[in-house]
Amino acid sequence: MPINPTNSVTGSGKPNPNSVRAEANADNRDVKDAKAESKKAYNAAILAAHEKVSLNSNNDSLSLLYKTALEGINAELEPVMGKNAAKKIYESGVDTSPKATADRIVSFATNFYSRYKELNEGDSTEETLNNFLELIKGGIDKGFKDAVTILQGLQVYEGKVESDADETYKLIEQGLESFRELVLEEAKKQGDSDGETDDQR
Repeated sequence: MPINPTNSVTGSGKPNPNSVRAEANADNRDVKDAKAESKKAYNAAILAAHEKVSLNSNNDSLSLLYKTALEGINAELEPVMGKNAAKKIYESGVDTSPKATADRIVSFATNFYSRYKELNEGDSTEETLNNFLELIKGGIDKGFKDAVTILQGLQVYEGKVESDADETYKLIEQGLESFRELVLEEAKKQGDSDGETDDQR
């Protein structure tokens, strides 16, 4: 004789909706807990790895700052320009003075302006440029904050490491402002050139 499976609570063959919801919520909590634990483990691994390479060296500290700044830029560009818009790169064995680090970060970030402009047609040059700079500054700020948190955790964010990080950040701001002025100047020249062409017709 075949057995008709029934739900013990409802007495029917259908699952109890409340029971299903409770199980789903429990699963979601498990996923969130697992993610939180994974994040903690990831952060601990970063700290452990950097302890091994001894970030007491100022060069290593600025290399970390450079790496996290690039990752921050990548994270900010992703929603606008797609996944892995900015390739995450970490250069070792290169000049990590504040000026060299700032120059590389500015160069890396501003290389994406032309593509960003293509994806945001219709805005004025100044508006597009301001939006772009705001976007990448957010990424740079996040990268710096992440690097400082790691360096503070290792108790090396002091003295020359701290002053060089501050100097690097100021030089990045100056570099981005120079880039802004250059783009606006080029746009103005282009506008004047177009105006002269129209007048000659």
